[in-house]
Amino acid sequence: MPDDGADGNSSLEPDNDVESVNRTDADAVARIEPRVSPPDTSQPRGTRRRVRLSRRAVGISLAFAAIFTILGVDIFFIAKGTSQRAVKVPPVRSATPSGSDAAASAASSNAPAPSDFAPAAMKLSPEPSASTPTASDEPPASAFPEDGIEEEPGPSKPVRPKHFGTVQQAAAGSCSTASVDGLSRQIIDQVRCADVKAFALLPARSNLVLESHTFPYLESAARDHLLRVLDAHRNQTMRIHSALRTVAQQYLVWRWASGRRCGVQMATAPGDSNHETGRALDIANVAEWRPALEAEDFHWLGASDNVHFDFKSHHASPQGAPDILAFQRLWNRNHPDDRIAESGRYDSNTEQRLKKSPPAGFSVGPSCSKATRANAAKSAKSARH
Repeated sequence: MPDDGADGNSSLEPDNDVESVNRTDADAVARIEPRVSPPDTSQPRGTRRRVRLSRRAVGISLAFAAIFTILGVDIFFIAKGTSQRAVKVPPVRSATPSGSDAAASAASSNAPAPSDFAPAAMKLSPEPSASTPTASDEPPASAFPEDGIEEEPGPSKPVRPKHFGTVQQAAAGSCSTASVDGLSRQIIDQVRCADVKAFALLPARSNLVLESHTFPYLESAARDHLLRVLDAHRNQTMRIHSALRTVAQQYLVWRWASGRRCGVQMATAPGDSNHETGRALDIANVAEWRPALEAEDFHWLGASDNVHFDFKSHHASPQGAPDILAFQRLWNRNHPDDRIAESGRYDSNTEQRLKKSPPAGFSVGPSCSKATRANAAKSAKSARH
């Protein structure tokens, strides 16, 4: 039976329709379900956790480091600003003299009291510095200007003058005439012992100011004319840099000018300066006082020495410069075996003895005895004849 055979063959063939349906369902399921990547099994789970913790620790550490750095910078600048605002307190100097000061005072006991040279009512400017020049430092200006040189500026803190063994050492090692102050005082006293009018004391005036280490003495005629100027202009104040200058002081200024030291450009030799006779002034405010001074016989030297005025005195000392004569007498009194001529003239013998003299003064000071005055009067009388 052919139908039976046909039916038998069809039952043995695969069911293609069912397989196709199954594949379609599988694809649909695959599209619906989310695709999940397989876990990374290259590193263990504990290792991956430690890596995450390490990264977090590094981040926290960096944050703290940044904070501490900022704080450190702030503290540095605060400390720096505080140190710059700190005020230095100057040391307090004791008013009690030291042993060396007491010894120096004893050595110069023959010098007159300070009141003799600076009256109580006289105004004195601050004391200038007595500095020692070095090979690398430019020395300061002289405390006694000569030929247009301004006065030495006073420092905010006074410096104690250095002591030297001889006048020559003082000229080489200082830039202040204060280094020969003791000897200069003895010379002035010796002059006044012989003739008090030769160096007349300049009395105090409310409109007069003297620079430190300026001796308030002038020749009597010059003193009187200067007082007329001051009394006629009481609303003006005169500042004097230099008036009387002794031969010891003039020697220093002359040496400084010769060596272009201490700011001194030009100075006359000892024995040739009107400062030594008390007939010269160096003042600060020249333009303000020039007309009044010239009206009282003071001659302005001009642009070459624009602070300098000379008094037109017709009086001439019969024995030369009184300060040189006083020094010669002081030297002979202290060196009887090495006497020099008491001529009042600055010669080579006088210069050699002056260079060897003690700046603080001789051990035997001025003599104001009657015999000294009699000898001075006798010498003056013989000189006039």
